[in-house]
Amino acid sequence: MAQPKTPFIQWREQPDRSCRPRFAPSSREIALGFSGCDLQHPDGRWYSFEDVRLWLYGPDGRSGTYGAIVAARKAGKAGGSKADKGKPGKSKEPRAAAPAPRLRRTVADLIEDWQRSPEFAALRPATRRSYVAGCNAILYRPMDRTAAADHRKRQRAAALLGQPAPQREAEAMAGALPAAIGRPELRAFFNYLREARGHHMALATITTLSAALSWGTENIHWRLPANPRPGMEFERPDGRVVLVTMTEFVAWVAAADGIGRLSIGDSFYLALFTGQRQTDRLAMRDESEETGRHAFRQSKTGELVDIKSAPQLVARLDAARARVAELKLKLGLRELPPEIVVNEDGARPYDESTYRYWVSVARDIAVFGWPAGIGRQQAINRAQALAAELRSAEPTLLAGPDLETLDAAARNRAIEDRSRALRAWLDAAAGRDAAAGWRLAPTPSLLFVNRRGALDAKHDQDLRDTCVMLLDRAGCDLLTISDITGHSYKSAQTIVKHYRARNAARADEGIDRLVLQVRKEGMTG
Repeated sequence: MAQPKTPFIQWREQPDRSCRPRFAPSSREIALGFSGCDLQHPDGRWYSFEDVRLWLYGPDGRSGTYGAIVAARKAGKAGGSKADKGKPGKSKEPRAAAPAPRLRRTVADLIEDWQRSPEFAALRPATRRSYVAGCNAILYRPMDRTAAADHRKRQRAAALLGQPAPQREAEAMAGALPAAIGRPELRAFFNYLREARGHHMALATITTLSAALSWGTENIHWRLPANPRPGMEFERPDGRVVLVTMTEFVAWVAAADGIGRLSIGDSFYLALFTGQRQTDRLAMRDESEETGRHAFRQSKTGELVDIKSAPQLVARLDAARARVAELKLKLGLRELPPEIVVNEDGARPYDESTYRYWVSVARDIAVFGWPAGIGRQQAINRAQALAAELRSAEPTLLAGPDLETLDAAARNRAIEDRSRALRAWLDAAAGRDAAAGWRLAPTPSLLFVNRRGALDAKHDQDLRDTCVMLLDRAGCDLLTISDITGHSYKSAQTIVKHYRARNAARADEGIDRLVLQVRKEGMTG
């Protein structure tokens, strides 16, 4: 079999007639610090002829290993005299092992280069955080909650032992060639993500991949062809608009307060009375110089929102400031943190992961209740154990036909059947401890069956939409709502439209008005 003509490369023919490449520098290159190595991908696959040429010459024909050898020759980096040049072992400088060859050609490489670029660094912090989440979805396969917790434990153990961090299972897309991604590949990846991660995350991930591909079209190393994303239409799900009732809100705050996380309740009050995003609430500082008002800047838009303070919010935040002052004295801090929402552990602002964890713990306790006669940690352990039991029972509990195959009426009936099954399970779980009485009675409505027929929970972010709904119920127009919450007019309109379509009391009032109107128009009877 004819050997391909590539300098410094040995092509070793195998019994199956394939060839395995090895970088075999001459003594002169060895004296320059280059050493031989097999040319393999990290997953063990051998480089193809095209891979080898890209490694040798780079995408521009000059930046690869061969270019480095030429540059080293010109710089005269070989040690020793002229007589020693070209003789292995005669260099006065110790030989340095050549770095393992790595081709910059996969989607994972593109993502890494993009995240290190000045263009990525120039993005707003909130945009970068969103893109980082999308990048993780591109690079790694999803993990359930148990697997994720185990992975975090192994990461911490590796860090303590000074060992390499454990690797997550890679997505197939991570190893794809960016230049080979067309509309069919994007469509297939979207369909896969929608099943594996949900509709909203699928759209966010495609947006992230599209941004990386667009960056690659203008980067001198990548020089990618045109991004295939423009012009493609991806189905958009109905917006998630979920109302947290006042009963649910009070129970959720009481659960957070009961386990010593009053800061979580502070954040909930800010959400209900200002309608701000979770990210903004965690970073929120009161910038108002006028008593009775709150002013804070939105991270997404950079706009300053200045609104009147509700008495309930004032009372809650006054108590929060007193608690933070006590923490300052207890921990011996020199000054108070400027943020309104302060983690009780160390009097520092929350990171989003820790915040979400305690929001989830408080919700579990609110859902399953807090039996009288047990302490804080016992209540947490009990609620988390019941939540894990429910997740294990979910496939059986919510079994039924694929909702995508049903018409609207049959879909609604199937969702209601699953909702009844969920309520029965939650009632049975509460009944196990009902005889002992409740310090905090269960509020099972914080869990529900969503329109996809899956188990869902009310989230911290739902409080933002709840604020919009309550303002609308109070008679505020859309412009007023947007001024208070910072929503765009269109977003506020979408939330209000969704809510009004499901407000039975408003519909009943409308029918009463219709009856009066037709009588005015002359209808009798």
